[in-house]
Amino acid sequence: MARIVYPEAKYIREMITALGKLVDEVAFKITPEALIVKAIDPARVALIDIYLPQTAFLEYDVSEEVVAGLSSANLSKLLKKVKKGDKFVMDVTEEQITITIESTIRRIYRFRNLEVPVPEIPEAKLEFNVEAQLLVDVIKHAIKDAETVGDLLEMEAPDQETLYLRGRGVSMTETKLVAGMPALLNLEVKEPSKSVYQLEYLKHIVNLTKIAELAIIRFSSDMPLELEFSLSEGRVKYLLAPAAV
Repeated sequence: MARIVYPEAKYIREMITALGKLVDEVAFKITPEALIVKAIDPARVALIDIYLPQTAFLEYDVSEEVVAGLSSANLSKLLKKVKKGDKFVMDVTEEQITITIESTIRRIYRFRNLEVPVPEIPEAKLEFNVEAQLLVDVIKHAIKDAETVGDLLEMEAPDQETLYLRGRGVSMTETKLVAGMPALLNLEVKEPSKSVYQLEYLKHIVNLTKIAELAIIRFSSDMPLELEFSLSEGRVKYLLAPAAV
């Protein structure tokens, strides 16, 4: 049996919303050290990797590893109306999962613990030529702008000073970030790089921009994109294959 209490149910909601875009069922791997969730879409184009250490929780009573299998749709429904400050409580046994949302009232939901296999995803050993730390709002607005013109987002770092996020389609949108701008906290470029990614999958991470103020983008020419959202304790990574253009 395991019991975990997370201080901000809204963050769990945004993570589940992103997961639900990729998979119908989610396996929460709860170890004595951390809560781990990994999911990859059926086409194996996008991967979400969530890691929340036990120190991120208000209460973390886990003596041995357990897996909680749940429907993404069911989780999204019960989390739809959570407010800031609501707590997310999960009690897990081999047969049953009880989720409690604690606010001014206590709402309790019980589900059968589904047999959802934990994805066996080998660690990707990728070397990225570009790493940029920026405000998450930049990513959110670049994605939304790109949607107005087409279905692709191009990322380019031609030098150590400049990062472009471009929407490509019937026309083009462009977000230009230059070293020294408040929105671009850091930019490291080992070699000039450019790559293109499908907006169909990038749209899935817009919800994740609500759980962090900063994000790290890593990419190389015609290589996967890695987006990392850092929480006060824990992180969410999103890995996306390049588009074939």
